[in-house]
Amino acid sequence: MATRLVTARVWADAGFGQAPEQCPGVLSEPPARTAVCFSGGGTRSMVASIGQLRALQALGLLDRVGYLSCVSGSAWAAVPFVFAPDGIARLGTPTAPEALTRNALDTVPVESLLHPATIWFKDAFGGLDADPEVAPGDVWIRAVGQTFLAPSDLHALDHSVGCAPGVDAGELSDVPRLRMRAGAPFPVIHATVNWPGQRSEHQHRVPFEQTPLYAGVPQRHTLPAVTGEERVVGGTLIETAAVGCCAPEAGVDSDGRAIVLPAARPWSLASMLGATSAFNTPNRDERAYPRVRTWAMPGTDGGPDPVDDMLTDGGDVDTLSLHGMLRRGVRKLVVCLNSVWPVDLDHDPTGWPDPGQIDPALPPLFGQSSLRWPHNQVFPPSAYVDLVRGLQRARRNGRPLVVDTHTPLVDNAWWGIEGGGDVSIVWVYNSRVKEWDQRLPDEVSQLLPTGDEEGPLARFPHYRTIGQNPGALTRLTPLQANLLCELAAWSVLSSEEMVRSLLA
Repeated sequence: MATRLVTARVWADAGFGQAPEQCPGVLSEPPARTAVCFSGGGTRSMVASIGQLRALQALGLLDRVGYLSCVSGSAWAAVPFVFAPDGIARLGTPTAPEALTRNALDTVPVESLLHPATIWFKDAFGGLDADPEVAPGDVWIRAVGQTFLAPSDLHALDHSVGCAPGVDAGELSDVPRLRMRAGAPFPVIHATVNWPGQRSEHQHRVPFEQTPLYAGVPQRHTLPAVTGEERVVGGTLIETAAVGCCAPEAGVDSDGRAIVLPAARPWSLASMLGATSAFNTPNRDERAYPRVRTWAMPGTDGGPDPVDDMLTDGGDVDTLSLHGMLRRGVRKLVVCLNSVWPVDLDHDPTGWPDPGQIDPALPPLFGQSSLRWPHNQVFPPSAYVDLVRGLQRARRNGRPLVVDTHTPLVDNAWWGIEGGGDVSIVWVYNSRVKEWDQRLPDEVSQLLPTGDEEGPLARFPHYRTIGQNPGALTRLTPLQANLLCELAAWSVLSSEEMVRSLLA
């Protein structure tokens, strides 16, 4: 029996503002250069992202959004929404704070996109980890798939991923695919390539993007090793149906096509979600992380070089899922920072914050030195002052922390971002909102924490990313999930003028 081959497209990175889906003839219509970026943050960000999506859908604005950019926990919301055929129905609709009841808040329908946030992920992970037939690198992927995809009938390890029918004009192979819903924004799911795969202070981290069309490290990087050698990674984007295949013996032809042996298992939605959310902990066995084989086009002739890399949480390089959008030339963005950290009213933004005064991913965007995110400056330091003062003013006034800014973009060669001109952003920051609190019925408002005490809504809305509830890794109670989702939705709905003006 002849070995079945796969024909796949390969794109050499074309630089700023020229991602494959933006180029003529690739998709039937390129995505609009508008984006909603959701931050990481486990099930806290997952349920907040669902609320924010509910609001955008209720306002009729999602059809003006070209991209949904997501990372880690927010991908647990955005990916099922985009790929489930009934994703809009599963999303649900916002409820006014006055209409919320304890009975309704204590229930999450199994068909809701919120439901997986209330599932015992720890049980799925533990069962797979104890199964000797499951490879260590597959445990996280399969546990994430079972928990966050299976409820929407999207956990198919034998299927790759694709665009909506008829959208991808150049699709070549007949590999089985789970396809995104027609009319949904184009999703970009962010992960991180780690090299070398063994932990050390010399380990490099670079962004890895996953979409229905392709996956790969978009920007070409030369990484020095402690041995004095160098490794080139990135600059090559591979059709998703071929991710995981060995490099083609004949290289890539002049039309950007390669003929390859199929991978042992397709790069599935579960692979994507597992990669984006594989949180990096120092005591975790490297074998437990997802790995992927991609190709890096060499600088000379001779065909692509095979690369097999360890993947971790996309937040290791960008927990706001912002930089990939700026590299695409997107200049209108809603950035949802579903943070575990409240905005401290005592923080003086003319200097950098002390730990815990604001989300630590925010200041490096404006030039604060950061060991965790050393390459992330894209705005001038002066713009930090305006943003933080706007967030603090909103909090003092009892309003949602939703602020619009028009900020100069600065060059960032590491990310491949070309500066010049302004970027318009509506920032949505997770926070308690006095006005919303005051509109809640008594049976609900009396549950809200008044300090640091434990209780059914401890830390609301800044739930812990891991271990919010005893004995759980990611699980939230229905009450916790519903109430944060409703607050997030209301915060966007009550800021309609700002959001609508941006996306008009």
